[in-house]
Amino acid sequence: TKPALILKTNQVNYSLLDREEILKEINNVRKKIGGNLPNVYLLHGEMTNEEMNLLNNDPKVKAMVSFTKGEGFGRPLLEGAITGKPTIVSNWSGHIDFIRPEYNCLIGGELTNVHESAANKFLMKESQWFTVNYAYASKVIQDVVDNYKEYLKKSRKQIQHVKNNFSLDKMAEKFCSIIDNKLSSVPQQVSLNLPKLKKVGSEAPKLKLPKLKKVEV
Repeated sequence: TKPALILKTNQVNYSLLDREEILKEINNVRKKIGGNLPNVYLLHGEMTNEEMNLLNNDPKVKAMVSFTKGEGFGRPLLEGAITGKPTIVSNWSGHIDFIRPEYNCLIGGELTNVHESAANKFLMKESQWFTVNYAYASKVIQDVVDNYKEYLKKSRKQIQHVKNNFSLDKMAEKFCSIIDNKLSSVPQQVSLNLPKLKKVGSEAPKLKLPKLKKVEV
């Protein structure tokens, strides 16, 4: 069966104009490459947790592919990995904490300068991001297609790894452990060097007020 690509993305927002711009870019790439290319299905817009779960677990969806340039954590990758399907992803940034190389396909590459079109006040043009080796990545994807059962056998082991280490309960335990360790290093009693105060009598001190002149109405 000929593979296809489900592309979940947006550029700026979820407007109709944004969707049309992405479709235009997809068609431009297809025309530039030419040949008998796979179909590309664009998912554009908000999806509920239930919809994302149905998509990730749909039997027609065989693998997750992400050439991300950097992730803080990578929740979509974790949600994909828990399905037990092969994950083909950049070998860089936060998600490599839970995407195990022995179960999935981590693609190497190099740090490159941020493209000027993406630079803004948050992503400075002097900074760098990760760019995968696309030639190698294409070979990996083809090999996953040709030997899918072997890759699936390995990637299914990812399920238990995620459940054991990255469920909400497990991460809550980890956070509590970190906080407890930090609190245990804080002294329980802190001595404060306060200035000595003079004792004041029970009567309030007398105030010397200026004499007021009577004003005739």
